[in-house]
Amino acid sequence: MAEVNGMENVTKRSRRVMGSKGDRFRRFAAAVLGFCLLCASSGCGGKRGDGGSLMNPITVHLPVSTVSILPGGAAVSIVIQINSPSETALVSVGGLPAGITVKYSASDTNPSGILTFTAIPTTTTGTYSPIITVISAGQTVKTGFTLIAKSS
Repeated sequence: MAEVNGMENVTKRSRRVMGSKGDRFRRFAAAVLGFCLLCASSGCGGKRGDGGSLMNPITVHLPVSTVSILPGGAAVSIVIQINSPSETALVSVGGLPAGITVKYSASDTNPSGILTFTAIPTTTTGTYSPIITVISAGQTVKTGFTLIAKSS
């Protein structure tokens, strides 16, 4: 019986020092809430470049709205202007017809560059609506243009 009373005394002393489960949960919840408020007020974890203001969205611009190409003819190159706080970008073009390929060549100092289109002789002529997707600085932008594969 002496051992049991000794264990009860240790348990009672532990509860006085540590508090009950409810007290510990309330202290933990208050600490988590305080951390979240601190993060929200200081910009922790958000898309912020300088810790205070939101980063500018990236923009993509093509100087032309229509690209014309002759199947089997010369390659056609256009400038793609990408404004981003990052010096790099992933550029892809979807919706191209079979036989037309595109190559993206970036600038050495920023993500803007050149899109070069080529079409093999058996490319079906017609009008297409490809979409350019640009990923840079954790953001994604899509823009479309008209592509015309025409016979000579």
